[in-house]
Amino acid sequence: MDDIKKYSGAILTCVGALVLAIVLCGIFWLLTRLAPPDAGGSLPLLAIGGVVVLIFMLATVSMIFSALGLANRDLAMGLPEGSIRAVIALSLIVLFAILSIFLYQSISSGGARFKIDEMSTADRAEFIRNPNARDIQSSETKGKAGFYDVTYRSANPASEDFAKQLLVLLGTLMTAITSFYLGAGTVTSAVKAGSEASANAAAASPPASTFTDIKPTTHSIATDGTPLHLEITGTNLDGVTGVKLVKTGASSIIGTKVTASATKIAYDFNVTNESSGVWSIEVSEGEKPPKAAGSVTITA
Repeated sequence: MDDIKKYSGAILTCVGALVLAIVLCGIFWLLTRLAPPDAGGSLPLLAIGGVVVLIFMLATVSMIFSALGLANRDLAMGLPEGSIRAVIALSLIVLFAILSIFLYQSISSGGARFKIDEMSTADRAEFIRNPNARDIQSSETKGKAGFYDVTYRSANPASEDFAKQLLVLLGTLMTAITSFYLGAGTVTSAVKAGSEASANAAAASPPASTFTDIKPTTHSIATDGTPLHLEITGTNLDGVTGVKLVKTGASSIIGTKVTASATKIAYDFNVTNESSGVWSIEVSEGEKPPKAAGSVTITA
């Protein structure tokens, strides 16, 4: 019972969205029946109405995503990234295809049909030679021999030029928007791949260590004893694998780790009276070359 109360709002929203989708499909079907096939405005009305119905369908999908908790408030209509760009590109492609067919049919048919009644035989022969008259059809006038009823379509150069310019404009717009959509997707993929590569590189190679302080910088065997307790502070020290003291002409003294953290490490060294002098401190980090962290002066 608690589950029903919890998800009742989401269920009602999904049902309402599905009902809205069915209503929109019905509206789209009515648009196809709104005007007869030969009407000049039916095809543009169908194209524009189809785009409007598509937008409402996207709103329905957004409502369903919101009810299911999948909507993204930071993006347009709460849909996944790139959805709106894809809709715009596909809408332009569909409009270009529909309007191209419409313009071709309008130009090839020559527009509306006109009729001239009772044209004489001589006038009909002269009219047939008229270059602006297309699709000429004639039938003998009933009850009047030698006269004809002529129907024709009139050519309109201005409308043909307008149709050509509109077709070029739509083609250019479709190419530009589609190229932008594909280019935006390529850039997004490249940025994502670069971010992932940077993250992988950062994970594969941890940040370099830095040293801020060393204690002590001097050690007296007579006063402090033979064990030398050396502490190094800094950053990113958790990758340190070893510390040793080096001096020209003497064997290295390898330290024994006491404590280690990202900001502080401590090593003990066994020194003797023969270890007097200035020793350089070398810090090893895995396979990286040793780094000099400073020096310590040992006295007998």
